[in-house]
Amino acid sequence: MNKKVSAILIVIIIMICGVAIYLSNFSGLSSENTLTDNDSLAIELEGEEIIINGFTCMIPSSYANGTIKKSPGIETYGTYESDSIYITVYDNSPEGDKVYQGDIDYFAYGIANKDNNPKRENVTIANHTILYVTQHSDTRGDYRLAFFEVNGKKVLIEWLGHEISPEIKNIIHSFYKLN
Repeated sequence: MNKKVSAILIVIIIMICGVAIYLSNFSGLSSENTLTDNDSLAIELEGEEIIINGFTCMIPSSYANGTIKKSPGIETYGTYESDSIYITVYDNSPEGDKVYQGDIDYFAYGIANKDNNPKRENVTIANHTILYVTQHSDTRGDYRLAFFEVNGKKVLIEWLGHEISPEIKNIIHSFYKLN
């Protein structure tokens, strides 16, 4: 009996260790969307310094030549001709809060949005939690969104693509480093 119990305990311990190793390497957020502390220290900000609604960020050359537009409650940097990126910084005001909530409802939860299957997950970039949303539009194709807060102001980055690229990580990291 003791040999059977010992054998069963060893098998259980091996299974628990296997599950722990699997979860530590393959769980939840993939490393593609997550920067570790070492990665965030290695990022050197690149691009043109732009001020959006009082906040400074770096725009990589791949998203250069955009313009800033102001609307009630927000300022948005965008490449309006190519439609490749929009970076919105919301005011700390009731109007800014209203626009932000409308954007969260529309993009992250699909309320009144005809685009397909919004998927949400929290990812960590530069040691900060970001709400990462994936979408597909029949007219625009695949696009992604990152919602986050920096020093009390809410920020939204919307870009065409399939992943959080190094350029997008650069922009996100620049908000935290420069403000």
